[in-house]
Amino acid sequence: MFVNPKFKTMIVTVLLFMGLAAFSGVLARGAPQSSAAPANPAQETWRKEFDDVCGKTQDAMTFSTEELTALVRRCDALLPQIEKTATLNETGKKVYVGRLRKCRGLYAYVLDEKKKEKK
Repeated sequence: MFVNPKFKTMIVTVLLFMGLAAFSGVLARGAPQSSAAPANPAQETWRKEFDDVCGKTQDAMTFSTEELTALVRRCDALLPQIEKTATLNETGKKVYVGRLRKCRGLYAYVLDEKKKEKK
């Protein structure tokens, strides 16, 4: 039995495409599959604040003492929110609390150093 080379190429291309689509988890409609349920936006407000506060650590030396004081206060206010969240397991809470404490510690250290420089 002799098969047309163009038909054979088309079949191989289709099979490769289907395998790639199945391997990457893309549905027929083009949306990626996700096993995670969408998070409740009301419960995830702490995450936006966390990202905002801890996302500024690389610029800590450029902030004024007032800005650093505000960041330390925001870290202090965010800590109980993370500890109370129901969307994280105990390990997740420990990770975020630890990261938040490090961010706060950096801001507090830079604030103290800036206060020493003014004296």
